[in-house]
Amino acid sequence: MAMSDQQGKLIAFRADRMGGRLIALLNTMRFARSFDLPFVVHWRDSDGLGDGTQLFAEDFVRDHFIDKPTYQAMKSNATAIGTVIHSATKEQFLDNLKGGMHVLLDPPFDVLKMPFEDEAEVHRIFRDVVDTLPLNPDLARHLQALRGKLRDGRRTVAYHIRRGDLTSDLRAMNRAWPNKFVPDEFFEAHIRANLDGAAARTILFSDNQSVLDRYTRMFPDLLTFDRIADTGTLTEVQRDALELFAISMSDLIVAPPSSAFSSTAKTIGGGDFRDVESDITPDARHAALDLLASRLKDRPDLFANQGEIGQYLVYACEHLTKTGRRGEFVDLARQHIQSGLNIAFIYAMAVREMFLDGQYQAICDLRPAVDRGFVTFQRSYAQIALYHGLALLMLGRKAEAMEQITSAFWHEPVEGEINALAGLLRSRGDYHDGNFWVTDTHIEQLFPNRFIVDHIKTFYTAPVEAGILSFDKMIPTNRVMVWEWPDFTRSDLRSHYRFRGHFRSILRILERRSWSGDIKPHFDSFTGMIALREGDPGLAEVLLLSAIEAKPEVALFHKRLAELRHEQNRHDEALEAMDRAITLDPGVTIFRAMRGLFQLRAGDVEGAADLLVGIIDEGQLQFPSVYFLAADAARDAGRTADAVRILEKGLSLAPLNWRRQHALAEMKAKLGDAAGAGAVLDWALQWADDHPPLVMLKSDLLVQAGQVNEARAFLERLMIRYPDKTQYMRRHKKLAKS
Repeated sequence: MAMSDQQGKLIAFRADRMGGRLIALLNTMRFARSFDLPFVVHWRDSDGLGDGTQLFAEDFVRDHFIDKPTYQAMKSNATAIGTVIHSATKEQFLDNLKGGMHVLLDPPFDVLKMPFEDEAEVHRIFRDVVDTLPLNPDLARHLQALRGKLRDGRRTVAYHIRRGDLTSDLRAMNRAWPNKFVPDEFFEAHIRANLDGAAARTILFSDNQSVLDRYTRMFPDLLTFDRIADTGTLTEVQRDALELFAISMSDLIVAPPSSAFSSTAKTIGGGDFRDVESDITPDARHAALDLLASRLKDRPDLFANQGEIGQYLVYACEHLTKTGRRGEFVDLARQHIQSGLNIAFIYAMAVREMFLDGQYQAICDLRPAVDRGFVTFQRSYAQIALYHGLALLMLGRKAEAMEQITSAFWHEPVEGEINALAGLLRSRGDYHDGNFWVTDTHIEQLFPNRFIVDHIKTFYTAPVEAGILSFDKMIPTNRVMVWEWPDFTRSDLRSHYRFRGHFRSILRILERRSWSGDIKPHFDSFTGMIALREGDPGLAEVLLLSAIEAKPEVALFHKRLAELRHEQNRHDEALEAMDRAITLDPGVTIFRAMRGLFQLRAGDVEGAADLLVGIIDEGQLQFPSVYFLAADAARDAGRTADAVRILEKGLSLAPLNWRRQHALAEMKAKLGDAAGAGAVLDWALQWADDHPPLVMLKSDLLVQAGQVNEARAFLERLMIRYPDKTQYMRRHKKLAKS
């Protein structure tokens, strides 16, 4: 069969927990049934949800579930459902599955429908998919028994209070979840106003036992899942699924607005749904938030853990700032941070509100308290760097400010206020060819920052009024730069943009336009670059060469050709093209960094090290990726001391990279600095102790220091936390024999 005749498959996968995974699977099965398409399911077992057999029939899992390598191979030839959901016809949709291409479905909510489909028919088929879902026999028996209890003619009201991993899992608790985590004070107010034990059966569902205990003490008529279902023989995963189906049988669900668990229950059952926050009166909401703020200030002992305090502070921030009490929130946040609260988004939220409150020196004073621990999410770190940089600007410490702002931009270059600030600094000349990325200004005119006025009004009024920033011309979005320099961003987004169809959309936009005269080569070259990003080197070759032929004096055109030659493994020609770009525009530092990258990849480690270390020592280009690249080159060239000093600087601007932290510790140990290596590892292990290389190196250093018992104890703690990490067990077993 020719490749063009091969039909692809639908892929169900969502990196989520029970509710999100289940709705993605049900939607995929609905599409498969509606369009007679094959489907597969990737059900990763890293979230404690098992391999699927606890929930579904064995033959269903055998026939449809795929492992991670298979999924990754299929995803590389897949299109996201979001890029095809607006297909105008059935034929247009099915075109996306020709030639062995696949479509990945990962919706978190609701029943997906394309414009040409009949809504009633879609819901009929979805209902049939739900009713015939091949469940594990034990789970199916419990579900049938539950139906008999809940469908007895009495009205059922379900309250769903989400806690669980949002307040206890390290990664989850370091993100704000205002649409999933709703304060107890809101639920208390709603239940108090609506509980009617005689007329309706009211059941509280929660993944937190202390929540269940507290509410049933407050409201004795409130039922819990344990009182309506016997789950003694079920696994935890099966119990969660049965709980979701129980919620789906309710006539009314009162829950957070964006919990996939309760939303999926609503979609499956079709009952009424109310967002608890929207369903209480404004006065009750105001009173509840005042009570919450006072509890956070005066009774922090009432809260279960740091994760819970972090989620509650989100609501306190919104309430206090909207009611003109920003300073009160800043004091509250600072109180918790200085008491040891170590939550990523709280740091970011606190420094933002401090900046808006004019507390510039206070931000600088607070930064050491932030850096003592860690910030688990890159976005939070970027926000901290942004507002620290702005505070430094306001204090007249421009060199330090630019370093922090560059770090923020590198971490999150398309984040609204960060992107806007970079554009404002470019327009003033603070960012220039020597210290920033470059791109084609002709192209950037197609992509103005349409939200710049909003960003200035919301975030940058003070620096504009102080004359530190100015706004007197078009400000670009800088997105073109992100597409231009993927090798020097925090995350190489080429595959992500390709998967999401961004590059295809740009190509379609460009194809609809006609360019003529002096401007045409610029758009030919840009289109050629986008074609290269999309994976069409043939089109890229034609357009890039034609642009150079028309305007050989434009340095950027040669840089793009160098990228094409590099991807074609024509290394000498790639370096020749980069040299041409550098000759034409010697003041563009990033061109030389790109040449260093090509040299390193081609095996010229000494030449790459000389060039890249020299760029670092010039002190202009401060993107963390340039530091990391130079450190790699220095290390490979045997210049370990240079590699260590450069990597330390890069990690001071971008510390949340465990592989880089491991490399730094390894090199310090190689240089005989065991104490320095241990300090690096201790800091990184706060948030990355699930990565074996860090753990193995730490245990090696302990053993080398004669601390074998300490190494065993260290591994034992991690074995309890990560029972699936066989490397930890093997190392512990080896040490036990010594």
